Amino acid sequence: MKNPFLIIANTLVLGLLSALFCTQSQASNVHLQNTLTRIGEPNMMKPADKFGHSPFSPLFDAGAWHGHLLPSSADELGGFTGHALIQEEYLTYLAKRFDRLQVFKNGKKLTLTGEVLSEPGKLIQHLKAEDVTVTLTLMFVGPRTSLVETKIESDSPLTLKFDGELLTQFDKKRTLEQAHPQLQPGLKATPQGITVHFNQVRSPYSLLTSGSSAYVMSKSLATTTRIQGRSYTSQVDIKGTTTFYTLFSHVLNAQEHTKVKERHQAMLKAPQQFMQASKARWQQYLKPLQQLERPAQQRLMAKSIETLIGNWRSPAGAITTDTVSPSVTARWFSGNLTWPWDTWKQAYALSDFHPQLAKANIDTVFNQQIQTGDTVRPQDTGFLPDLIGYNLSRERGGDSGNWNERNTKPSLAAWAVLKAYESDQDKAWLAALYPKLKAYRTWWLRNRDHNQNGIPEYGATLDKAHNNEQGELLFIHQQGKTKTTKYGLAHYRKLLAQGEQVFAPAQTAASWESGRDDAATFGFISKNQLADYVKQGGDAADWQVDFAQNRDNTGKLLGYSLLQESVDQTSYFYTDTLYLAKIAHILNLPNEAKQFEVDAKQVKNYINRCMFDANAGFYYDIRINNTPLKNGCAGKPIVERGMGPEGWAPLFNRVATASQAKQVRDVMMNPETFYSKVPLGTAAKNNPAYGPNIYWRGRVWVDQFYFGVKGLQHYGYEQEAKQLVKHFLTHADGLMENAPIRENYNPETGEQQGAPNFSWSAAHIFMLLNEGFTDK
Repeated sequence: MKNPFLIIANTLVLGLLSALFCTQSQASNVHLQNTLTRIGEPNMMKPADKFGHSPFSPLFDAGAWHGHLLPSSADELGGFTGHALIQEEYLTYLAKRFDRLQVFKNGKKLTLTGEVLSEPGKLIQHLKAEDVTVTLTLMFVGPRTSLVETKIESDSPLTLKFDGELLTQFDKKRTLEQAHPQLQPGLKATPQGITVHFNQVRSPYSLLTSGSSAYVMSKSLATTTRIQGRSYTSQVDIKGTTTFYTLFSHVLNAQEHTKVKERHQAMLKAPQQFMQASKARWQQYLKPLQQLERPAQQRLMAKSIETLIGNWRSPAGAITTDTVSPSVTARWFSGNLTWPWDTWKQAYALSDFHPQLAKANIDTVFNQQIQTGDTVRPQDTGFLPDLIGYNLSRERGGDSGNWNERNTKPSLAAWAVLKAYESDQDKAWLAALYPKLKAYRTWWLRNRDHNQNGIPEYGATLDKAHNNEQGELLFIHQQGKTKTTKYGLAHYRKLLAQGEQVFAPAQTAASWESGRDDAATFGFISKNQLADYVKQGGDAADWQVDFAQNRDNTGKLLGYSLLQESVDQTSYFYTDTLYLAKIAHILNLPNEAKQFEVDAKQVKNYINRCMFDANAGFYYDIRINNTPLKNGCAGKPIVERGMGPEGWAPLFNRVATASQAKQVRDVMMNPETFYSKVPLGTAAKNNPAYGPNIYWRGRVWVDQFYFGVKGLQHYGYEQEAKQLVKHFLTHADGLMENAPIRENYNPETGEQQGAPNFSWSAAHIFMLLNEGFTDK
């Protein structure tokens, strides 16, 4: 396992060096205060908003597995609330209060008043009572540890009391005893503070603990502590002005606990050194803000950086490298859960302010690449799983309900790898990634190119969710309210032809593989929408999807492909091939580079010849016929399923001709299609499957928005791109205020939707600001 302190240590060196040349301290950047609302007092372990996500946005930093909030009420001043814990794959909150400070003078409790605020990488409380002032500053100083500096100014002796109380309510419906009685969190006093121990819980879709995980608090003050049930109080007398330090660590197993106890002792000997290093680290992160002149834009970029850093997790469990999750506060995205699709985008942005983390995030994905002779899926050498995390799947000996090998994600890996390399010119790292990138590309051509024309399709792996042990396709046949599991591709096609309701889980996997889960182009449409479509003269068969079995030269089944070639994946595949050529040149492999360039040109020509519809002026996926068309195309564009963001993928990937790009631009800027209040939704407004609140058939996703405006920029439509960005930033609710950056936004109202504190949204907002899409 790689040293979890390595990235922190290396980053601190860079940060300390940059601090020497910093002309403006972080503390003076008042406009960067409270970029996110970090206030909240959870009254249950798993509070949820209407989407099931945490309604609070705690400060997480440095890859730590715990976070902190600021108090919202006067009663809780003097302590940091929430104490959010990531218990392997799920976020929970620990305490109603934990280590709240109360100050007594001559036996009388003083009423503290003042302000609470956040800065990038820091929480602060400025408090006062009579002639006593108290300043608390919280920063993260390691991959498992946060530090609070408490400065008390007083001319008189004082008694300090600290208290804490663990939460007993699990969620809105259940107490902790009802939900997970085996957890039994218990408080224990230690010579330096308090430790909360947790028993083992293995509930794959709710809560996971090892049985030796703990939350550890250490103080530089020696206190007298009394524990009563799930609450505690501590006390110490001081003579007057005093500064002391408190450390918090969430450790996930006994080995980490031992290391953290040693680490706490070292940190308490020189706490200021660690605080200065944390400050310098954040000065390094925020350097890209210097190119922006407007404070509002600087705030938004800072919020983007804070979001990405907050979702950083240090090595733990099956993940032995630092990584970045989609959202620490989202119901299904926490822990160190890592997706390739998210990783490519996150790493691209991180390369400009934390290249080491960008590379580590990429390494996390490729460390799980399927190798030759893999015992679970020997047919998938080179494959990258869709989702990896703290715990392995049951097939691999773990108990995770999240780990997923049913599909992979689109071909943008080389795009991110090359960007990360350009940030620090680490040729050894690039050379190590190159064969892995080639193996991934080879997998696409071997396992997803059914008609062997060099254009891979989206599809699904062999998996118990997709097929039986004989490899027969699994599908659900619905008759009224009765659902029956059946098998066989021929049987599936027969029932489809008869107009029966059938659904294959492989269709879901194929849509997941695209990264656009319920997009119209993959046959997803609601019953009411389909009924309206038929009433208006459409054919219900337009929305049916078919599959093909992919086999090797010996006839061995490798997996399944949708019988359609997707314009977005084909465009990404072109870019991936072209970037592999660039990497080959860097590594002095001219012959390999030349072959990749030839292959890329063929893919580009195919896209423009086969996937562009001149009548609509837009790109579409195409159906795969039994025999190719006379022009060499696999089939005709699937125009009837309407327009989606896949249609501007050829612009983002610089595939389109100038004429084709102009026509796509016209579609994108049309109020009847994509130019809505928040523009560039995931389906055109005239798409039969469109709905402003549908996940990938209307909502505005920031990655697809970025791909669109970047594509316009590539073809010289700078003003249109800036116009769209201005429209987006103006109307996406809360984006320019202190609301968390969301997974997606309603195209007609701008309403926040989906997961809060979402990494790839933050990554693309950073790119928009960093790449000149806003006016100065």
